[in-house]
Amino acid sequence: MENFGSMIDNLIAGICFFEFDKAKGTMTPLFVNEGLFRMLGYSRAQGTKYLKKVERNIIPEDLQIYQQGIEDILKDDGAVDVEFRTVTGDGGLRWLGIRGNLYSREGDKYIILSVIHDITERKSVEEELYKQAERLHILSEAEHERIIDYNAKTDVMVIKSSKDFGIAGEQIQRDYMQQFDSSLICEEDIPYYRSVFRGLLTSPRHEEIEYRTKRFDNEYTWYQANLTSLLGPEGYVTRVVGRMINIQEKKTKEMELLLRAEKDALTGLYNQGATMQLIQNVLSDDKPGALHALMIVDLDNFKEVNDFLGHAKGDKVLVDVAKALSDIFKGSDIVGRIGGDEFVVFMKNIPAISDVEIVAQKVVEDVNYIFQNEEKEIHLTCSAGVSVYPYHGSGYEELFGKADKAVYTAKANGKCGYRIYNAATTMVYHATRKNTEYNPENSMSMDRNIEDLVMQVLYEDKIMESALKSAIELITEKYGFHRGYVCGNDTLSLSMTVQFAASGYEIGRETKEHYELKRVVSEILYESFRNVTVIHDYDLTAVEMHDYFHVEGIKSMLYYPITANGEFKGAIIFENHEDVQLEFKESEMEEIRSLMRIMEAHILQIGLMDRLQDFVTQIAIFDNLDSFVYIVNPDTYELSFINKKVLMSSPDVKIGDICYKALQGRESPCDKCILKNLDKNDPHCRFTEELFNYSIRCWTRCSASWLECKEENGLVLMNSIDISEYFIG
Repeated sequence: MENFGSMIDNLIAGICFFEFDKAKGTMTPLFVNEGLFRMLGYSRAQGTKYLKKVERNIIPEDLQIYQQGIEDILKDDGAVDVEFRTVTGDGGLRWLGIRGNLYSREGDKYIILSVIHDITERKSVEEELYKQAERLHILSEAEHERIIDYNAKTDVMVIKSSKDFGIAGEQIQRDYMQQFDSSLICEEDIPYYRSVFRGLLTSPRHEEIEYRTKRFDNEYTWYQANLTSLLGPEGYVTRVVGRMINIQEKKTKEMELLLRAEKDALTGLYNQGATMQLIQNVLSDDKPGALHALMIVDLDNFKEVNDFLGHAKGDKVLVDVAKALSDIFKGSDIVGRIGGDEFVVFMKNIPAISDVEIVAQKVVEDVNYIFQNEEKEIHLTCSAGVSVYPYHGSGYEELFGKADKAVYTAKANGKCGYRIYNAATTMVYHATRKNTEYNPENSMSMDRNIEDLVMQVLYEDKIMESALKSAIELITEKYGFHRGYVCGNDTLSLSMTVQFAASGYEIGRETKEHYELKRVVSEILYESFRNVTVIHDYDLTAVEMHDYFHVEGIKSMLYYPITANGEFKGAIIFENHEDVQLEFKESEMEEIRSLMRIMEAHILQIGLMDRLQDFVTQIAIFDNLDSFVYIVNPDTYELSFINKKVLMSSPDVKIGDICYKALQGRESPCDKCILKNLDKNDPHCRFTEELFNYSIRCWTRCSASWLECKEENGLVLMNSIDISEYFIG
């Protein structure tokens, strides 16, 4: 039983064996994994007491359900599912879903195996669905509305229509997605409608879309559909419900606005006045929880096109840019030209800020032209700035002003790029408000642990250089640095230095020569400073370094070398360009060291992630486990991965370290090395041992198993649980 428990202790679900004495009516836990105690917020000692008197902690209204579930399990007719509410360690309430089976029986004693899941979130969705159904029942009686209920498992759409459609009552459409009837929706809106509907079936979400659908008289009418997709007990979307509202009158007014010379004569896009009015219409009629983005696209070097190639060519370029933007943005997005070479795009109902970044990057890539004449080569690109509603404002002027500042930052950092206004804090706040109501009074608070913020940004953003830039921005804002960057040698997958500059300290487009200079400087500094160090201009003795500080205007610098297995890989650097020298308290330096190690670990994991494409999901799970997780190469003893708990608890352990040196303080492998107990011919073998981990200074139960079983350069997963309390006891 103990060996079995060691293998399942880290499952997210709870696993329990109970002995039920029917004669006495008592329930005694025989085995409980750590997952259940974490789920309920109890220590093992507290949780054991809870389980022995579990009926006292169940909500009285649900007690009969629980007792009936026990009776059903004892009948031995197969698995029994029970749902009830219980009190957790912090005094809160959670819904538990339990699947129980009768494992064995001797006389009046029954052994019950149960698997427990926290279903609180699902029950909340079901409760909201019930409330929504009540509201929909009332609303369905109103004029100009349709009620939608789609069953994804059976592919059946049920639509309840009002007289507005000519046929009152329910319509049932079988094989709805399989044999999609495109004749009912306007041809221009079909791709948009289908992409939104497929997205709803991919994951639970809410979407608000506008499209034209055919009435009984074959006339197309504008409708707004508010749709919500819901998870079923199987863990995937099983239903899409919602309602359609007739917005023909609103659209007619919008059309009237467009008819009043709303189009730009050259490009055919909305002109400045129409663009502003349409965006204001959306903002004034918005609903709580909506997320929109305003993007300004400003052409780089457009004046040179006019000056050297002529205004006719310049007009042709503007038409081409307008077409490129129209191809990227479709559906309900608003695209306009507001000045000579300046465009605005308003993206409605975006799912996440990371989606804006993907689109912004595509804009920068697509608006990229090279023109050649007898005098010179002209490279025309664009810089984009983005502001996000509601974080950066609730009105057009405020959002435009923030996006304009972001454009300036993009241009100051070398052009041909994009910036989200205050990107790092915006991304983190967006991630933290997913389950809370937005309050414009609550701006992004830097009081939250900076290490958590940086860690969240690094793992939210899947693009390495973008994630690092956001992390640098957070650290720059936190400590008041003027400029920060990461540069690496040829062994790191960084094309150029990843950098961020505070307002007023931006640099122009970085050249290859400047990049090489930074790399060389970071290597020279490594010869003198092997760890995180604050360097002042008056500390430098080498002439070339003193000259570099003088030319760059650097007064003081925070320097951290990136190393792996004792080899220099690159550096993380933050600069101050004023006479006030950098000074930190010891507590601040400890925090900075931790931040540098978090970034270093994230950078050095690139190779591991490339190698373990099939294990990306597992890696994310490992990083959030409440245990110490290491991935080790058993042939070289190198640490290839350490999770966040190790990173925060072991000040000296780094990726690339030799495990027996880092964890045991030894100069040679352990006599009974846990890695050597794994059979390379058996990819499913597992070995568990209790040992003292010197890096975290506690007794642990360490379980080793193959993550990737190979004859050479395999990978072993070591999962260590702190057992000091029980070991000493």
